[in-house]
Amino acid sequence: MHRLFPQKLLTIITTDTLEKRLVAIVRDRGASGYTIVKAHGAGSSGEITGELDVDTSIKFHVIVPQGRMPAMLDDVEALINEGEHLTVFVSDVAVLSPEKFEQPLVEPVTQ
Repeated sequence: MHRLFPQKLLTIITTDTLEKRLVAIVRDRGASGYTIVKAHGAGSSGEITGELDVDTSIKFHVIVPQGRMPAMLDDVEALINEGEHLTVFVSDVAVLSPEKFEQPLVEPVTQ
C-alpha cells in the first residue's frame, strides 16, 4: 500500500473573467500550482452553455497544505462579498508526493 499525505483541494466554479484574479490569489498565498478547465451546466444563476465568449465558466482547482487554506478562503470570500458569483468547496484529499505541494508556484519566465 502506498503512503498517502493529507492535503486540501479548493475547487471554485465561476465565470472565466475571474481567472486572473484567482491565479493571483493562489500565487499570493503560496500554492504550488493550479488547474483550470472549461465548464458548463446549470444552477442558481441559470444555465451556462459555454457557447458564447460571455457565457463561459471555469472550474478552478488548487491543492494546498491545510495551513494555507484559511488565507486563500479569506481572499475568495472577499470576491463573493464584492458581488462575484462563485461556487466554492473544499475537500480533503490525499497525495503521494506532498513535497510537490509545499513549494510556491514559480513565476513564469518572460522573454
